[in-house]
Amino acid sequence: MQGASKAEQHFQPGETVPESGVYTVLHYQHRQQHPATIFKGDRFPQCTRCGTAVRFELARSAALISEDGDFKPSSAKVKGAP
Repeated sequence: MQGASKAEQHFQPGETVPESGVYTVLHYQHRQQHPATIFKGDRFPQCTRCGTAVRFELARSAALISEDGDFKPSSAKVKGAP
C-alpha cells in the first residue's frame, strides 16, 4: 500500500513477513481480530476458515533476542556473573 504507514499496512497470505513482531490478524467474518507473533522472513499464512481473505497488520515490532548485541555469545564474562 503506497503512502500507508507500517502500522496501517495490511499484509496478505503468501507475502514475506517484513519484520518480526506482534501482528493483528484480521479474519473475514468468522472470527474477531486477535494478536499473533510472526517472524521476519516467514510467509504470512492462510486461515483454514477464510483462506486468502485473512489480513495481517503490524501492531508492534520486536527484534529477536539473538539479534541484540547484548545477548550475543561472547568470550568476555560480566564481573560477578557465574
